[in-house]
Amino acid sequence: MAFAYEALDAGGRKVTGVIEVSSLDEANRELHGRNLFVTRLTAARDALTGASARSPRRSWMAGRPGTVRDLLMLAQQMTMMLRAGSRVVPALEAITSQITRPPWRAIVADIQEQVESGSPLSAAVAKYPEVFNESWRAIIAAGESTGQIAEAFERLSVMTKQQQQVRTKLIASVVYPAVLMCISVGVLCVLMFFVLPRFDDLYAMLNTPLPTMTQVLLRASRWMLGNKVLVLVGLAAAIAGPVVLIRMTAFRQWVDNLLVRLPLAGKLARQIILARIFRIWGTAVRSSVPLMESLDLSRGVTRNLAYRGLMDEIVRAVEQGSSIGSVLMGHPLVPRTMASAIATGEQSGQLGESLLFLAGYMEEENTQALGTMTRLIEPVILVFMGVTVGVVAISLFLPLFDLTSA
Repeated sequence: MAFAYEALDAGGRKVTGVIEVSSLDEANRELHGRNLFVTRLTAARDALTGASARSPRRSWMAGRPGTVRDLLMLAQQMTMMLRAGSRVVPALEAITSQITRPPWRAIVADIQEQVESGSPLSAAVAKYPEVFNESWRAIIAAGESTGQIAEAFERLSVMTKQQQQVRTKLIASVVYPAVLMCISVGVLCVLMFFVLPRFDDLYAMLNTPLPTMTQVLLRASRWMLGNKVLVLVGLAAAIAGPVVLIRMTAFRQWVDNLLVRLPLAGKLARQIILARIFRIWGTAVRSSVPLMESLDLSRGVTRNLAYRGLMDEIVRAVEQGSSIGSVLMGHPLVPRTMASAIATGEQSGQLGESLLFLAGYMEEENTQALGTMTRLIEPVILVFMGVTVGVVAISLFLPLFDLTSA
């Protein structure tokens, strides 16, 4: 059973955390054994530790335990504390005291307790795979083995910050166009279900000949009114269909291959995927993570199946004693200049530096490209909305103009 506690240590500092014991009395004894003066001790029903951290229901109820922002703040604060000369446990203790969200505070406090009990930091982090991905564990483990834990957190900070920036840009570039499209669909539904039927009744009373476009719109409105269930099913299928299909490996493989080969969007998609691969791969190599493990880490974060296949090719080549450059040179998914830079870095022993330089270069280009794409898409959608509403309005009012002119 988990208990959340607040206590004072021998120096009078406030300490908070979560402890896993079988009873309240045992929790008190355990905390007193750590020379802590307990000021508050409650059953941590909402705290996420151990198995409860892995419960999707509790995680949803209490809030997501570790967001990208949480991870970024942790990496930055650990870098600052360790650079200032603090040790890992006091640094985690200071960070825990500043966290306000119970789920995230419980996780960091539990990691602090594990390290304080003698567990390696990388092992403590590995107990929360739903929060800390394998890259975090491997880079921290490499930092522990080389005595460069501060440098490891600094690299994690840079890596996480870049991921957050790209994610924010992607969301910003998608959300506004998506909102405009939803508004467009909503306007069309209002026109077809509420506005056009009124004009249909009006023109039926007037018994006047109608232009072809007006007839088409009115017939479409009648059909939609008479088949509301089919319309709703069609809308639901249009929304849920892609979600279901993308879970099928064959369909996802087709979509992923198509995405990276599109004329304009394909280049941006390739650069976003490569930037993420190179950032994690380069960070792992610079952190002294073994090459094969760094390749596995990069492959693990690659969701695009086409690029996952590329990483598999690189792994097989390295296992057979071939060079990474021999796989990348001439490969359609990697620009030749980048493949050449990686091959040169591999030969000179500067593979990590080459990968991080390429990642930074592409991330800067991606930021500009996403901004440009958003600025181009917005007016296109607005023009589409204007043309659609204009065509409908002209088609509806044209018979009235004919009547008045006659």
